[in-house]
Amino acid sequence: MDLSLISTTPWDYILVGGGLCASVVSHRLLEFDSKLKILVVEAGPNANYRPDIVWPNSTNLIGGDFDWKYKTVKQSNLDNRSIDLPSGKALGGGTVINSGAWIRGDKFDYDLWGSTVNDSRWSYDGLLPFMRKSESFWSELINRDQHGHCGPLPIQSVTSTNREFPLRDRVLRAWAELGIEALPGFDGNAGNPLGVGDLQENKNGGRREIAAAVYPLKGVTVLTDTLVEKVLIEKIPHGTGLSAVGIKLAGGVEVRGRQTILSAGAIRSPQVLMLSGIGPAEELAKFDIPVLLDQPGVGRNLSDHGILYHAWKVKDPSAGWALGSGNPLFNKPQYGYGTPGDFIVSTDVSKNGLIAAIAEDEGATPDPATHPLLANKRTFTEHMLIYAAAPDGSLITSVLITLLPTSRGSVKLSSADIRDAPLIDPNYLGSAVDRYVAREGLKLQVKYLGSDATVIGREILDGEAGAPGFDEVLSVNSTDEYIDARLRAAMGSTYHPMGTLAMGAVADADLKVKGVENLRVVDTSVFPVPITGHLQVAAFAMAEQAAQIIFASRT
Repeated sequence: MDLSLISTTPWDYILVGGGLCASVVSHRLLEFDSKLKILVVEAGPNANYRPDIVWPNSTNLIGGDFDWKYKTVKQSNLDNRSIDLPSGKALGGGTVINSGAWIRGDKFDYDLWGSTVNDSRWSYDGLLPFMRKSESFWSELINRDQHGHCGPLPIQSVTSTNREFPLRDRVLRAWAELGIEALPGFDGNAGNPLGVGDLQENKNGGRREIAAAVYPLKGVTVLTDTLVEKVLIEKIPHGTGLSAVGIKLAGGVEVRGRQTILSAGAIRSPQVLMLSGIGPAEELAKFDIPVLLDQPGVGRNLSDHGILYHAWKVKDPSAGWALGSGNPLFNKPQYGYGTPGDFIVSTDVSKNGLIAAIAEDEGATPDPATHPLLANKRTFTEHMLIYAAAPDGSLITSVLITLLPTSRGSVKLSSADIRDAPLIDPNYLGSAVDRYVAREGLKLQVKYLGSDATVIGREILDGEAGAPGFDEVLSVNSTDEYIDARLRAAMGSTYHPMGTLAMGAVADADLKVKGVENLRVVDTSVFPVPITGHLQVAAFAMAEQAAQIIFASRT
């Protein structure tokens, strides 16, 4: 592509990053006004039509060419391990490498977002029209007021693809034995996910739906395989403020535009902003970056969802419960259409232990009637049973995700070079609350899968398979100390970073960077509070609303 032409075109909008949010925003802006000149600059390639990408069960994409391959700094609460943090590096961003799980999260989280920034547009009801706008839900009968049926993203379920697994009924019965019941219509995407819901994915008969393909960028100028070094920020003539006037590419080329939109994700967006001179003054000074605006919130407030996998032994592999067992059912094509599991199960935790953990963190006993973690039931953990772990069908895998971290971490510069990954510190298990929630979540899974309390534990499984470095296996007799040791040794990332340019602190409710005109942020870095879902659902809805806000404010 002719860089000289790009550098001399008067762009209306320049988007830094070509991921999920940039795809939605640029597509919708051009849909609103076909005369707009829009430039999207993406560090990775265009993978929209590669068959090994759109049919993801044939390829492991994490760690491949479309992954930034980030690693965290060593985590003091995870045995000093550095944790892999994959992030999409391609047009469409994370939708090129993610698992496709379509999990909206809890209404309370969005309402907390709205109240935090004092703007109902970011509450659950404020975002619901945009959640509906983005999706084409598989059923027109289930929770019609909660779902869209004409959006660009097809949503499939285990039921809609006719791939119910042999253990489905027993898994459902096992959760009921623990007092956790099925949700109406098995729909966990209706604002109240506490309970058992069908696994839902944004796939179309198993096909990956990449954001840049389902929100086509025809008419948008797209520059791939190109790094943005920084946003060009100048003092407003005859004034005291600052204004974004375009971007500088890593090769030195400057591109000017009326509006610049950071959409590089929760890791790259704060890095680009700091390299542009906007961020904590002491952080910029380390690398001799001129401070245009001392903004302490840039790169702070990072949160992520932790994840744990455990393998469990099948008593009789020949019974055909798991993939690899020789069960001819699994040869049917639909069983390759998505993750091999039936349900997503969302759970709360016991309030008594939670009160003690909050008191440890905050130095005072919380008021259960007013504390945001106590006053309402919250979605703290997510559970899934994957019917695979061994080639011979002798193992299945449990998944535990901790969805509501109170720990906060940071993204800091490692150098003044955009080519160098920043220092990423999610601070996993950095609070007593997070350690309590993870411990309680794992205890629940052990009771569910490794005890006589449920039909799965009684009839199907023969205990946990164990873990390297541990002589014991997990059981209902495991001590808290042993469970904590297993958590420290095994917890990883669900790859859901958020919050590093938080709305209210760095960006306002119109997504404008405070103190800089003509500069916005549209990606998960603006989430001011953790969302207890898989972030693509919230990101699509946010980007849909952002496009309307941006277009309505044009001058």
